[in-house]
Parts: sequence; structure tokens; C-alpha cells
Amino acid sequence: MTFSNLLNPDLVLIRTDCTSKDDLIAILTEKIHKADIGIPVSQSDLLASIFTREKIGGTLLPSGLSVPHSRLGNYEDIIIALATPKEPLFHEELQIRLMALMISSQTGGLYYLPTIAALTKISRDSEYFSRLCAAGDKEEFLSILMEKDPELK
Repeated sequence: MTFSNLLNPDLVLIRTDCTSKDDLIAILTEKIHKADIGIPVSQSDLLASIFTREKIGGTLLPSGLSVPHSRLGNYEDIIIALATPKEPLFHEELQIRLMALMISSQTGGLYYLPTIAALTKISRDSEYFSRLCAAGDKEEFLSILMEKDPELK
């Protein structure tokens, strides 16, 4: 299984018009709910869960990868929604270049930790990550992603 196998292309947003980290999280949760893929909580409850987790500790890496997430007790799948901001977006003096919003089961499931590892690996290759974050549209983004589609182990 590779990282791209978990992606729903409808949940990839490129050059997203947003004003803050919280705004980008809200945009992604709205996109997830509109996709009607079986999230067992309302959008507002999902947002509250994610924001509660964010207060515990940040999920923004120095590379510019932000990985906000929520673990739901009554959910047994994993969803990853990706977004790049249209304009530079800063949070606590770090630039958010790519957000990977994750929703998983309470236990994290089989792919939770391997997905975090894959995202971290992607963000550590600065040249590749920069190309990915600079993609002009979803097709270009997905094409670049496929160049190094990491295995989930």
C-alpha cells in the first residue's frame, strides 16, 4: 500500500484561498463533509475535535507541513485531505506550505502512523517538497506526488 492509495483526489485542494491555519482546517473539514464519505460526526463537532487536539500541541513541522488530525471513537477508516494555501500562510512564525488533515479511528488504525511517517519523509526532501507545494493545480500536484509515492510500512 502506498500513500497515494489512501488519497481521494476530490480531497486535494491546490492554491486554496484562506487567511489562517484555522481557516484552512475549516475549508478541509467542509470539503470532507461535502464529499459524504461517512464521517460519523457533524462538521462542527469534527472542527471542535481538531481544534482541541491542536491546543494540546502544534502539528506544524519546520518544513512547512501541517498535520492537524482527529481520532474518532466511532470511525474505522482513515481520511487524508490535502491543501496548499494560495498565499503564504504563517502560524507561530512558521510557514504552512502543505496541510494534511487526517481523520482516523480512535486507535489510529493500521495506516495512521505509517501515513505520518510518509508525510514526514516527503517533507524532509526539501527540493521535492518545494515542487509539490508549488504545484499549480491538482493534476500537477498528484503527478509530482507519484514520483516518490512512499510505501506505508
